[in-house]
Amino acid sequence: MNTLFTFYIFIIMLGITLIHIYWYKGGYWPGENKQDFIDKVIGREVSLPGKGMYTFVIICFFIMAIFPITVYYKINIGINTYEKYFFLAFGVIFTLRALGMFIPVLAKRATKIFLEYNKKYYAPLCITLAIAYFGLYYLNL
Repeated sequence: MNTLFTFYIFIIMLGITLIHIYWYKGGYWPGENKQDFIDKVIGREVSLPGKGMYTFVIICFFIMAIFPITVYYKINIGINTYEKYFFLAFGVIFTLRALGMFIPVLAKRATKIFLEYNKKYYAPLCITLAIAYFGLYYLNL
């Protein structure tokens, strides 16, 4: 299971990182234009994030992608004592993200299409990532 969880996270999070790089460079997929992108991906009436925010998210997601690989291959990055807690923290982050739009106060702020995409794609993906991170937490106790 360790191998399955590790490489599932790596592949999915690397893909998500690459999508964010595409958005950083001005892409709008899965939207057809800027407003459609905002409605589907950001989910509320705001402007696009700045380059700094995209960069921050890209770095965070890349770290979330490669962290399980470093543990799997026993690459010492200086936090060996605490690595299991990173798995726990990442699992909690993805659980909160998956459940967030099911909280009525938060859902009221979101666009209808975002809630639809969240229910079909975003929340299930986040739950699977949370399960994989929690699995690595328990396997690395």
